Amino acid sequence: MTRAPGRIKSLVLETTQGRAAELTRESQFVTRYGDHALGHPDLALSLSMPPRPEGYRSNVIPPVLAMNLPEGFLLNVVAERFRKVMDVNDDMNLLALTSTPSSGRVWAHLPDPEGEAAPAPAPMRLRDILAAPGTEALFEQLVERYALNTAISGVQPKVVVPEARPARKAAEKSALHAPDLIVKSGGEFPGIAENEYLCMGMARAAGLEVPECWLSDDGNLFVIRRFDMRPDGGYLGFEDAASLTGRHPRDKYNAAYADVARAITDFCAPIHRAQSLERFFRQLVFCCVIRNGDAHLKNWGVSYSDPAGAYDDARLAPVYDMICTPIWIPGDTLALGLDGTKAWPLRPALERFAQLHCGITTPRRIIEEVVERTLAYQPDSKTKMWKAIRKVVEAGAASLR
Repeated sequence: MTRAPGRIKSLVLETTQGRAAELTRESQFVTRYGDHALGHPDLALSLSMPPRPEGYRSNVIPPVLAMNLPEGFLLNVVAERFRKVMDVNDDMNLLALTSTPSSGRVWAHLPDPEGEAAPAPAPMRLRDILAAPGTEALFEQLVERYALNTAISGVQPKVVVPEARPARKAAEKSALHAPDLIVKSGGEFPGIAENEYLCMGMARAAGLEVPECWLSDDGNLFVIRRFDMRPDGGYLGFEDAASLTGRHPRDKYNAAYADVARAITDFCAPIHRAQSLERFFRQLVFCCVIRNGDAHLKNWGVSYSDPAGAYDDARLAPVYDMICTPIWIPGDTLALGLDGTKAWPLRPALERFAQLHCGITTPRRIIEEVVERTLAYQPDSKTKMWKAIRKVVEAGAASLR
């Protein structure tokens, strides 16, 4: 976008289904749907914000908009580029700077943007990313080229890249350059790309739904395909558990896993609710086995076609951001509370949680299955990172056996 005023007062809010609302800065932040949206539930910004005549008022921008604000590495990139002309610590300013049509189903823009939109950067082939001889230099190039074209949350260095691939049929041409690859680098945690790749492999082995993902040839970049893409180039609805529970991203650790279970119960389609709760519990058990201490509210979510169809198809989203955290943080704990504590749970606590919050009558079978399947996973190459992770996993599995 072009240079904007120092303090944004108003933003237009768009969805894949069309223009929906306006966000204004008054004594509070106010989200008002347009008159045209009042009879169109598919234009809802969030499952918790259906169109209505009166505006939604809050002291912070709506969680569904805060959900994709950049954090950590990307926030520093934005600050470096714009801090002389804009207060990037202000959420509405940051949304104006980083939200684009490629952000997902919901995005924002200035009411009267100056000049023409910048041309979309050229796409890249997946194999060129994976086989690059110097991925550190490549990642710097990717950040320079793509970082400000698609907002994405998360502290780890990452960037969303459009993939160049031939369309399989004419109807898919609009999706030819869709920004559907998320490329992650190590940053301050050396080896985290390989760590996440191995953990995602174990997750798949444990019976979890895992998007396509790859590790670069040199082991320094982790690449995962976005799961919120539609074949026509639009976006599925997706909301993380922070958004669904009405929390700002900064409060992503201030909750309990019971809150995630409640969000799944409240927002998943009735036909998918029981299965989603079982998948959630299976994923929680897996996090306990691999000791993923970063499974906070933003690392769980619900996906759906659009808000109008969510009653029929909303379900727990696939697995993402799965890592073994004790590799860098010895003695790490759960990200959220479980049974009144963040200590790693033993089997009885998990069984109680499954019965009380997930409606699962036979949790022991799921726990045993996840433990055995995770332990059975073997990577193609037993690297130093794998041996370190395996040691942690064996200890985690032993605590649940």
